[in-house]
Amino acid sequence: MSTIKLKVDGWEKSITFSASHILPGHEKCGRIHGHNYAIHVRISGEPSESGVVFDFLPIKEKLREIADRLDHRVLIASGMEGLKKEENEIMIQIENKRYVFPEEDALILDIDQVTAEQLAMYLLEEVVEEVDFPEKVNSVEIGVDESRGQGAWARKEI
Repeated sequence: MSTIKLKVDGWEKSITFSASHILPGHEKCGRIHGHNYAIHVRISGEPSESGVVFDFLPIKEKLREIADRLDHRVLIASGMEGLKKEENEIMIQIENKRYVFPEEDALILDIDQVTAEQLAMYLLEEVVEEVDFPEKVNSVEIGVDESRGQGAWARKEI
């Protein structure tokens, strides 16, 4: 049987979020800045007897749940040097800059840096872990764009 690839375009399906971040050590991106992101998915596998590889609805719901959680937050990498969490605040000390954010406005992600590449890998792991894919699905790819036409993809065989 042939392998079929499904795709969901986050821009077209409004699976988007706006967030800010900092990339320490980067000349321009070392300043706090933000992006309008989109999350995409590609699912490859063999169709079932009914001709379906995977229903679009549960994957779109999961991606929207992720986008809603990340939306209008300061995204912070747990691996960032100078990161401290106290009471209801998250503080970051980067060289001569000190940032303090209310905990409810920031989200610490278990990654080393908040890049499109690492966001794609992080979200891929979450999707693969939490979505119940049928046996005939053989790979999942997650794309994260930080603007239209500019992003990163991560792929996992399952």
